[in-house]
Amino acid sequence: MSDRTYSATRTKATWKPRVIDVDPPLFRCAACGAVFLGVAGNRPASFSGTGRTLVGEPPYAHLDAEPSCCGRPMERLRAVDAEELPPGIELDYAIVGGYNNNAVKLSWRIEREGCSLSWAALKTFTGVQLSYVMPKKRSPLVFALADEDAYAYCDEDPCLECIFMCKRGFVFLAYVEGFGLVRLPLERAVATGTRGVSQG
Repeated sequence: MSDRTYSATRTKATWKPRVIDVDPPLFRCAACGAVFLGVAGNRPASFSGTGRTLVGEPPYAHLDAEPSCCGRPMERLRAVDAEELPPGIELDYAIVGGYNNNAVKLSWRIEREGCSLSWAALKTFTGVQLSYVMPKKRSPLVFALADEDAYAYCDEDPCLECIFMCKRGFVFLAYVEGFGLVRLPLERAVATGTRGVSQG
């Protein structure tokens, strides 16, 4: 019998982590176009709830101050839900890798004039990952997960998108240049025996 080896990124969580239903705040300067990501508020990271129902509250969940740029307050970016995107802009995700190589792929197809995917941030149980779409980069962007973020009920690859929704609470915030901010929560569950949409 051979020894089973585990990836360094494999989850150590003994039950499903949870995270507060507050997205990381994003702010844009109307004058210069700079976009800021708020990472901390006036409280440290903490948990609410009890026992096995603890809910993580990252510091960004308590950020109330509005940053300023170019001598004026920045506006908070409001996201359009991915289900409400206009024709010519499509975003989708796939959960892949099973226990040992857990990751999320963000795929896109943009055929709307003047629009292109600029960057995407993935809100997870433990924080935020940000990835830029570099020149000549094609879909998808791959976000590798580790420890609590890699929690999974099973080792299916790709994810079967069952009712347990291991990544419920994860959210993509993607910035489409020429359109704006798009919000794509990882909450899709499909009926037994069927599959989700494009796996990228």
